[in-house]
Amino acid sequence: MTKENYIELIIQFMTNNNITGELDFKEPFIKPSLRYVYPFFLFLHALVGLIGIAGNTAMLVVITKHRLYQDQTYFLMTNLAFADLIKCMIVLPITLANLLLQNWLFGSFLCFFLPMLQWFPAHASMLTFLMIAIDRYRIIVHPFKSRLPAGLCVTAVWVGSICLVLPYAIYIKYIDLGAFLGEEFKGVGICYVFVERRIEEYIRAMFVTLYAMPLAVIALLYVRVSAEFKSREFPLISVHFTQNLASGDQEQNARDNAKIGSWSSVDYYRSKALQPHEHKSSNSILLPTAMTTYPSRSAVSSQHCHPMSQEGNVASTRKSGPATSRDDDLDIEKEKRTQNYLITMTTCFAVCWCPLHILVLVHYFVHETNHNMGHYDITYLIFACFGFLATCSTPVLFASWRMSDATKDKLRGYFRLNNRWRSSTSSERQSYQTQCLPTQTQQGESLMVTCKQGHDRYGTEPV
Repeated sequence: MTKENYIELIIQFMTNNNITGELDFKEPFIKPSLRYVYPFFLFLHALVGLIGIAGNTAMLVVITKHRLYQDQTYFLMTNLAFADLIKCMIVLPITLANLLLQNWLFGSFLCFFLPMLQWFPAHASMLTFLMIAIDRYRIIVHPFKSRLPAGLCVTAVWVGSICLVLPYAIYIKYIDLGAFLGEEFKGVGICYVFVERRIEEYIRAMFVTLYAMPLAVIALLYVRVSAEFKSREFPLISVHFTQNLASGDQEQNARDNAKIGSWSSVDYYRSKALQPHEHKSSNSILLPTAMTTYPSRSAVSSQHCHPMSQEGNVASTRKSGPATSRDDDLDIEKEKRTQNYLITMTTCFAVCWCPLHILVLVHYFVHETNHNMGHYDITYLIFACFGFLATCSTPVLFASWRMSDATKDKLRGYFRLNNRWRSSTSSERQSYQTQCLPTQTQQGESLMVTCKQGHDRYGTEPV
């Protein structure tokens, strides 16, 4: 095949026609299947990107201003916002250009780097959600263990994400058309996937390793934490005590006093039993130790109850001291609320990225032809935009999480009042039309329009 034939085929590939006249190949060529719909996708992606940039920037400002980053969970949320900013400011524009254009104008470096750039922020977000779930599991289920170092977790997330996407460069190939076809094609190239190297196996491994498995682990951890919350709503507390029966008119010398904390055990004691007791009376009987189980209204862990003391007749359950300080500081309702928001964020992220993951998986198993190429291009654009929606959902959920109940009530009241005003206005108009009927006087000289009670502000006028 001659050089002219190659040029004709390349022109036909880029423009999808047989034009062989003067063309500037350095200008972008929109894919033929997207020529009439690309303005809509430009607007849609621009809207998603702007909302994502504004929302994640505001999220970073709130966390920094209130110094929320001192907590590990919020520190990891900062990493989520940073990853979403990379997606909106860098990944989204380049991905959109790659999906819309038929010719490659970004050079050889970006040809090899683009797949890595597209995926490593998404993998970083997924691994960050995994770190948040692990940290929540440790602090709730194993409160006596130290929390994960947030800085080390963030470093591991980014290093791991970058290392796992490096093999993409092996499967990418770039052809510089200027080196083969002359100066008129200088700066123009073709960037494509080298299918003979079995990239579908790598794609499948990445899907399992960085999407399916992290989601499964996150779900398992959150289920375990939710079960822990339920078990602490009405736990059973075992209290060991002995009863001393004495002769005569001896009064009962003990009383129970329960000091219940939000996460600590209950101290049961008797006032006089704490002093040394001498069994002088022959009628005094020391009953064996009994065990009574009491339900608690608060989240009380039975693991802090201690066995009976050897110094007195009654052994009281004691707090474990400094080891329970973290338990005492935790608020069950607050932690459950945090748990719900984190689960919702993770679910939104997984749902938004699931269609794109599935499409990438099946793309290498479906033979792409001229007939289905247009459908594939449009589907890829829709799923890519849907994936970037996750950059908007996380800041919105974070704002709802941080919003006070009073502010939420005001917003609900505003929308409720607005809807009530609209419905009342509509009902008043309808009622006025149906109930304000003309009535004739006894003389039949005039008609009076009389409105019923509740609509007297319209007045009564002679007709």
